Amino acid sequence: MNEMKRPDQATRSGKRSGCKSAILLLTVSAVCFGLAEFVARGLPKNYYEWKHRYMFVSEGVNTNKTFADGTSAQWYKPNSAINWHVFYGYPGQKPKAEYSIWSTTNNIGLVQSRDFNPTKKSIAVFGDSFTEPQATTPWFYNLENDWETNPQSSDTQLLNFGYQGTGIGRWDQISKNLSEKMNIKKAIYVVIGQDFARLNRGGWNDQDLQCLSDSKKCRKHYYQSIAGNEQSEEELTDRASSLINKRHRTLDKRLRYGLCGKSELIRQISSVIGNPCFDGKPPTQYQKDLKQAVGHGLAHFRDHIDLYGKENVGLVWIPERNEAATGQISPISKKVLNVANNLLPNGHVTKCDLNSEDYYEKDGHQNERGSNKIYKCTSQMLSQITSQASK
Repeated sequence: MNEMKRPDQATRSGKRSGCKSAILLLTVSAVCFGLAEFVARGLPKNYYEWKHRYMFVSEGVNTNKTFADGTSAQWYKPNSAINWHVFYGYPGQKPKAEYSIWSTTNNIGLVQSRDFNPTKKSIAVFGDSFTEPQATTPWFYNLENDWETNPQSSDTQLLNFGYQGTGIGRWDQISKNLSEKMNIKKAIYVVIGQDFARLNRGGWNDQDLQCLSDSKKCRKHYYQSIAGNEQSEEELTDRASSLINKRHRTLDKRLRYGLCGKSELIRQISSVIGNPCFDGKPPTQYQKDLKQAVGHGLAHFRDHIDLYGKENVGLVWIPERNEAATGQISPISKKVLNVANNLLPNGHVTKCDLNSEDYYEKDGHQNERGSNKIYKCTSQMLSQITSQASK
């Protein structure tokens, strides 16, 4: 007859069994999380990490331009060389450079290689940071080179009105104040959907402009300026690290965003529900919140079509990163495309087919491959609006 286990033996046996179960559970959980993390890294990335972007631009190149109607707009100084150096980083991580590019402005502060000639007619190319562009070598240089081979270039020039973070508000300022002065006869709009919700008609505020003019006056500003003797990547990495600490002073932010920085799985889940990486709102929520503003912006667009004549206007639509990744066009982009198709002739509206591989890993902007596609789409539209008789 088997001897019954004593109580202390049974307790130890139970503890061992409990420990084994806990270890097994932890092991299974770790394996499952690892597999889920692996799968998450292969999913389309329908968000970008702008909250963890640290932007540096050459000191003293930004200014404000005041128009005759009293409004002002962000602008570049003429004949400037501009370096954009952008990092991404989370608490506990060393910032990683996403891109560093150089561009130049002409004699009136536009990002292009040819100077403005007041004796020529002009074709305006309106856009934002995709058109400037902020994140790649300017594709507009190639567009200008192509235009030089066109017989019409003898009396007609291209003007690049692309500027980061701007939209229809700024384009409307330019159309109302400069179209006659600069003899603008035709216009191409290179747009993402939300551009038509950007109604702002103001320049840089005083504090931002002070920072952009003098790097020593920069504190926790979103944009930071680069002094001429502080352009090495090592120095800028150190500055980005300091800004990460300033932006995430509380323990909650350090823990929460530190975790988000480690796991693509958590970022993917947060891109749908908001927490913990996006402060309760999914990163694409703004696309649902801008419908009314887009309506106001499209009213300005109608005015521009009346000003230039529908045969002289073209629209090139670019998908935002989440649209390219999922293949789903946002409601505001659908509204923009529907209105443009109704107002403009056939062939004057085109979708530029960027996909998820045409964007940077973390940033929402196009990479060099994406810029090349935008250049080709805009070049085709330029041919379209200049090959027909215009008013």
